[in-house]
Amino acid sequence: MSRNNLAKLMLIFLFFRSLSFAQTFNNSDCLECHGEKDLTKIIDDTLEVSLFIDAEKFSNAAHGGFECIDCHLDIDDIPHEETLQKPDCNMCHDDVAEVYATSIHGLVLTREHKDAPYCWDCHTSHYVYPVDDSLSSIFILNQPKVCARCHSDPELIKKYRIPVSHPSELYEHSIHYNAAVQDGHLNAAKCSDCHGAHDTQPSRHSQSKTNRFQIAQTCSQCHEKEFHDFIESVHGVAMIAGSYDAPVCTDCHSEHNIKAHIDPASTVYSTVISQTLCRQCHEAARIVSKYNIREDVIKSYNDSYHGLASRGGSTVTANCASCHGVHDIRHSSDPKSAIHKDNLKDTCGSCHPGVTDQVAKGSVHVVISAQENKIIYYVRMFYIVLIVAVIGGMVFHNGLDFLKKLKKKFKYHHPAKTEMLKQREFIRLTLNERIQHFLLMGSFITLVYTGFAMKFPEAWWAAPLIRWEGGFAFRGLLHRIAAVVMIGLAIYHVVYMITSKRGREQFFALLPTLKDVKDVIQMFKFFFGIEKERPKFDRFNYIEKAEYWALIWGTVVMSITGFILWFANISLRYFPKWVMDVSLIIHYFEAVLATLAILVWHFYFQFFDPHVYPMNTTCITGKMSEADMKHEHPLEYERLTGKSE
Repeated sequence: MSRNNLAKLMLIFLFFRSLSFAQTFNNSDCLECHGEKDLTKIIDDTLEVSLFIDAEKFSNAAHGGFECIDCHLDIDDIPHEETLQKPDCNMCHDDVAEVYATSIHGLVLTREHKDAPYCWDCHTSHYVYPVDDSLSSIFILNQPKVCARCHSDPELIKKYRIPVSHPSELYEHSIHYNAAVQDGHLNAAKCSDCHGAHDTQPSRHSQSKTNRFQIAQTCSQCHEKEFHDFIESVHGVAMIAGSYDAPVCTDCHSEHNIKAHIDPASTVYSTVISQTLCRQCHEAARIVSKYNIREDVIKSYNDSYHGLASRGGSTVTANCASCHGVHDIRHSSDPKSAIHKDNLKDTCGSCHPGVTDQVAKGSVHVVISAQENKIIYYVRMFYIVLIVAVIGGMVFHNGLDFLKKLKKKFKYHHPAKTEMLKQREFIRLTLNERIQHFLLMGSFITLVYTGFAMKFPEAWWAAPLIRWEGGFAFRGLLHRIAAVVMIGLAIYHVVYMITSKRGREQFFALLPTLKDVKDVIQMFKFFFGIEKERPKFDRFNYIEKAEYWALIWGTVVMSITGFILWFANISLRYFPKWVMDVSLIIHYFEAVLATLAILVWHFYFQFFDPHVYPMNTTCITGKMSEADMKHEHPLEYERLTGKSE
């Protein structure tokens, strides 16, 4: 017999049964007692429950046309027995009952667990309303509270080892619940839409709507396009092939507390995708090894400009999804992939308008090795060797100089400061030159701080600039302003050196000569005690000349590479991408070299040299005492005064 026929027979039975009692009692008779609001009953000697029935609410509910005895079959007379049998909803809802019996709730019930939810635990007993009625207990805004009775009960969670605790509270902070509450979208996903209503199964069950291999289909009820994109993606294909590791909807969007992608608290927020989400799999040793995935993609991204900007809190820089897609992620060899070589121009062009196919000439994820990106690898190795050699040589030179001067200072007392102030002073730097120096100093320090703050955005010293709203963008603005100041100063300096008599004199005095080589050799002989006297220097010694020409070289290199990186759209239009990658390496290592040179070389002679400690004030006053002139630049002193040292 079909279910429909069985239901009809049951209704006919109930109808004639109600007629048989019509002469004795009906609902109004029951309400003589149950219409009293203070009617209660004690259950298990502790729990007091109300037995009051609101006649109006019941009459408006789905079962309002039924008599009490239609459900309470064991009532034969009034007053009835205090303890009644539970109504059997299966009499009318046998099709639902069959489904419910195979669910996790139904199976628990068959094991006679009193905690198992039965029909009225979710639908209520007397006031059953359609699901889309706001009075219904399973209405979208009410359903979380119904599920929370069990799933937020600590004792039941512990007793039945429910893996997810307090899901309802999480759901009430999700985009689905907020869409219903704030925007009035009452068709938004609710508990039963994802977990099923009467057929609820634990996610480990193969037929569960929340099973890993079913969840995408479940989400497709509302997100059909996203589902089709996902199914054709590398992740979807892997899931269909049975890979338990393949990420599905809930792995990326979370389960109950799903947020909008523009919400900073979302698991797919722009600054989180690359830093947290994708790396869960793409940096997991087991998954990388098992599926032969490149293990360096996250690191290479984090070291790129996009990654550094993301780590610095930028919400507009490209993340993994910007290039690879969101749900439609495909392998780079797939012609439909956003990162296929034929599509890179369009993909990169979404942020960098005007780029050409040159953008495909170079690695996307730059891995610096001799096997990949050889040019970048050898440029980096060159700079590493250069930095070690140059800075190491500076440390060695200054260490010997410090020891020699310190020894001399202890052996011979330096003239008292009061006596030195009375001596004749020589103009070392004009006001114009001092202003140039301070502009150079200010712009250089700003460039160093803002540049390394981008490279190391998580560092404590970078926090004051980076860790506030708009901080990363402001850092970039400061960096560019300082660069313009330095380049403008360099142009002015060239004009100054060419057009002014003083500038030309300074320029020719700064030109390296063979004597500088001889001075270096003699200085080291002096350090080791082979020579008794230091070499005699003219207006500029080899130390100052080395600084000056290193500054010229560094300014040129940093300007060229800086402009290539600054005007990325133009660069990608005319140059292969690897040119930008090489420029980035040079720009960074040149900055490291310059910074260390200033700290080790320049700062030593301006602050830590025992002869000038605690500070050489020439850069401020522009003057040098006669004693210092005799000591540091004896040849110039002799030429200016006609006296020998």
